[in-house]
Amino acid sequence: MRPPDAKVLPKERPDPGDRSPGGRAGGPGGLSGLSPVSRWIIALTAVAVVVGAAVHLAVVFLAIAPPNPLSQRHAAGISRYLGPEFAQQWKLFAPNPSTANTHVHARAQVEMPDGTLSTTRWLDLTARDETRIAHHPLPGQAYQNELRVAWNNFIESLDSQGRPTGLYGSLMRQYLVRIAVPRLGPRADGGTVRRVQLRSAVTPVPAPPWSYQYVDTRTSYLVQPWWTVRAEDAG
Repeated sequence: MRPPDAKVLPKERPDPGDRSPGGRAGGPGGLSGLSPVSRWIIALTAVAVVVGAAVHLAVVFLAIAPPNPLSQRHAAGISRYLGPEFAQQWKLFAPNPSTANTHVHARAQVEMPDGTLSTTRWLDLTARDETRIAHHPLPGQAYQNELRVAWNNFIESLDSQGRPTGLYGSLMRQYLVRIAVPRLGPRADGGTVRRVQLRSAVTPVPAPPWSYQYVDTRTSYLVQPWWTVRAEDAG
């Protein structure tokens, strides 16, 4: 029981502006509890992330946007930055469906047991991939897209003289060798594969019967030079 002369003191109402854990003014909480150096580090990190994201988005936009003076002026730098990691496989604002059937062929130069060199016939790698995925309920992505995408990326890396440019072009050339050699086999015609050569056979799709447009459906070939096969390329 409370003594008769005891006074009841009113409860102290907390300060609405006090956000400290213990309800006391001046307690640590949020950024205000950090040292000035820590706040500067957080601010600079946030600025660096925002600037980096903005630069990345700008470069990607220039890469996929229709050709313009700015992207053409900095084409080499854009290609080096994107490289194989951020390569874009689509075009913004301008879908471009294929109007030709492209098949990639390969042949090999093999060293026979007696030391002589022999050249194999051309092998249609694309046709072999199509055979593997025809009537297959779950065809693998390697047979559907690997060769096609690698060849398209390699062609896009060529300069006006038909030579691969920069690190990206060299990587695409090496990638194509590593795709072709296992499909040809480490040994062909009884010999060891020493070099490979690739070419594309492009046949335009004929115009539909109701169209009056003339389409030359003759097949054209783009032949690449012989490429040396290294031990690691054989897989």
